[in-house]
Amino acid sequence: MVDEFSSGHSPEPVELSFEELFAAARAFAMRSLARRESAESELANRLRQQGFKEEVIAAVVDYCRGYNWVNDERYGGMAVRAGAAKGHGPIKIRFDLRRKGLDDMQIDGAFDQPELDWFELAFALLERRARVADLADFKLRMKWLKYLLGRGFTQDQARYAISALQESAAE
Repeated sequence: MVDEFSSGHSPEPVELSFEELFAAARAFAMRSLARRESAESELANRLRQQGFKEEVIAAVVDYCRGYNWVNDERYGGMAVRAGAAKGHGPIKIRFDLRRKGLDDMQIDGAFDQPELDWFELAFALLERRARVADLADFKLRMKWLKYLLGRGFTQDQARYAISALQESAAE
């Protein structure tokens, strides 16, 4: 008895139609977006990693955008709030958003959140981490300045946080 697989011939790969590929990519996108909010470029990259062709990816991203399942403005605002909650400064968050594919207008819109005071956020982070006694020593003050700069805060925000913490200790 000879079956079709032992003859040495492999079956021809089945070419899926655009509609079938679109349905598979859309299902993947829906599962992915159900887990967490994503930027359009992130979703497109995930679909690329799954091996979908560019025309299918573009159609799925357009479909998701049409249903507002993916929205870069909403994603940007959420990413700014989440970054601030993690103790990241505006420079780091801006860099991350640019890396995720948001343009400068979308990023500027995402930072348009008056409830976020970056100076006070830098102060609150330093207040949780540093001891006031550390700030009397120049080297330790520079260490904490470097720490805040490394978290993505501006020079002005970091200097404000250090001086505000010193002033709060003097009171």
